[in-house]
Amino acid sequence: MFSIKLNKEQLLVLIATSLYIMNVGVLIIGLQVYFIGKVSDFQIALLSSVYWIPIIFLSPFWGYIADATGKMKEIAVANLVGTAITTYLHTIFSDYTGIFILRIITGVFSSSYAPTIQAYITHKVRPEVFGRNLAVYNTGVAIGFLISGYMTSLIIIYLTIIYIFYVPTITSLLSAIFIALLPSKEIEPRKITIKSAIRAAIPISVALQLKRGRAIFLTIALAVRNIAIMGFFSLVYVYMQKVGIPSKNLGFLATFNNIMQIILIPIFGIVADNIGRKKTFIPGFILSMCIPLFFMKARTNLEFAIGFAFIGIGYSMLIAGANAYLRDVAPKGKEGEVLSLVNITRGVGMIIGPIVVGSIVAYYSYQVMFEVLVIIGMFATILAVACEEIYKKQPI
Repeated sequence: MFSIKLNKEQLLVLIATSLYIMNVGVLIIGLQVYFIGKVSDFQIALLSSVYWIPIIFLSPFWGYIADATGKMKEIAVANLVGTAITTYLHTIFSDYTGIFILRIITGVFSSSYAPTIQAYITHKVRPEVFGRNLAVYNTGVAIGFLISGYMTSLIIIYLTIIYIFYVPTITSLLSAIFIALLPSKEIEPRKITIKSAIRAAIPISVALQLKRGRAIFLTIALAVRNIAIMGFFSLVYVYMQKVGIPSKNLGFLATFNNIMQIILIPIFGIVADNIGRKKTFIPGFILSMCIPLFFMKARTNLEFAIGFAFIGIGYSMLIAGANAYLRDVAPKGKEGEVLSLVNITRGVGMIIGPIVVGSIVAYYSYQVMFEVLVIIGMFATILAVACEEIYKKQPI
């Protein structure tokens, strides 16, 4: 039941995704260290928001283009190269204004990866293995963040902070190479229309295509949950430094989240294929709701490590079930667009969350911030419960 074996295609996706995510992971922590004391906490949080604004609108657009042309890997490769170039430019335009603009441009390129690669790895496979195939992608995400944590700490300890831009540049290029090694998918192309492309760039139009299982509730729930968790991540490393955690420890402590994901995402992907999607993601929402409580009381390295471990457990259940659920309800020929909703909801979280969190911290306190995040997580859980399970396992 829990046998996990990877074919060549899955292995390449796993490695490429890990390398791609290192771009995101190193900069999430690195930019908070790079700018602490130079600009306000609110300005630091904004760097997360502006990166995700283009992702909200362009993820479904790239999903539409991938579905229509079948050029999933080619689109991913081109945009990974673009991501590498703009990341390198951070070393040249390294003041706050320059990096602010470059975060937006990098988001434009980065927006294509998730919808194109998730559509690629689930193309022409049975629904009974959607969970485990998507788990390959999500495990790659976890591995990328795990390595990012260690890498960021090593950069801070042994190198100058500017290397937080050099390392992600290299990993993005390596990711492009591994994606280029994937075989092309045989998909009959369909005509691309300007009207359809524009419609695809409007996230709500993609969500409204979900006719089955009240899946719209899950989409909204993911967005609300991500407002809480992404807002949390936009300042958590600043908070940890302010309560006495050395900056060199931040990356190492964050990896407890990713270690749990690497262990559990493949397992919960199989669980979602066997017992159902909703039964897998609802406990993930509940645990995510409680996460801010762990951090509100944490003061030691051990306490923060435990908090990050619980983030990993909750996320593993949530993403394994929710990703497979959205793939189940995707209309034929719109798989990339619908799978882009996960990226869109993450983008909503990364735009709104940091602004909410930054404003609360600016006018109140970190404790009030944590309390508000718990309430937001509770609302997300209620919304997730409202969707219906539609998956029924068939014999393989």
